[in-house]
Amino acid sequence: MEATKAAVEDGNLTVHLPGPGFFDNLLSVLFPLRCVHCGASGNWLCRACAGALIPVGPENCSRCGKPSLYKVPDCPECRGRSLPFGSARAAFHFEGPGRSLVHALKFGGQRRLAMLMAAISFGAARLTVLEKDVTLTHVPLHRSKLATRGFNQAELYAKALSRLLGLPHKGLLEKQFPTPPQNRLNSKQRRKNLAGSVALREGAKTGNGRVLLIDDVYTTGSTAAECSRALRKGLGVEVDVWTFARTVKG
Repeated sequence: MEATKAAVEDGNLTVHLPGPGFFDNLLSVLFPLRCVHCGASGNWLCRACAGALIPVGPENCSRCGKPSLYKVPDCPECRGRSLPFGSARAAFHFEGPGRSLVHALKFGGQRRLAMLMAAISFGAARLTVLEKDVTLTHVPLHRSKLATRGFNQAELYAKALSRLLGLPHKGLLEKQFPTPPQNRLNSKQRRKNLAGSVALREGAKTGNGRVLLIDDVYTTGSTAAECSRALRKGLGVEVDVWTFARTVKG
């Protein structure tokens, strides 16, 4: 299968997705691709909007990944918190085209965007330098939400990254019971809302001592913490977190 590729030339992003089949060609004629952010025809993300993606950059907290000059233990976002993961990193700010890509995949059902998002975040330095004894896994959805949505966007993104990185992907976690949406809750309410909701899947195991937890967006770290806690308790592994985008406050 042809690999997904991405390159930046003269500040413009060029993405080559795997060659479409017959039905993809037919759909592209009937429904031409449009930029998920501005609506321009031609591709999922036009060159102007690709250039407007805001990279998180190298200056960030070494624990939670917040873009700032603060370092542990002075970072205001993770100060005083017991975070069960080693570090959290993201490729882009969750705003503008970055937000539009996540929403088009998650709520618009555009599953092929997972490959595009993997391709454009693949070049982030702290992702591509991973050693080869890492297993990728993803934040789980409860079966009721999976039945409604039809897919888990974090799983699609994780599998696409797995292909690009040449690292194994395994579904190690399960959501034991449904929880209310997090988007209207503060940090404390989010942690309480998720407490005990994630567990290790029966028979889950890895062949090494490190896991990279994948999700689409890092907001307060509550979801990442709950999943990391289950992985560390159940498998005794070190856990780091990678997301396509990150909410950046103040």
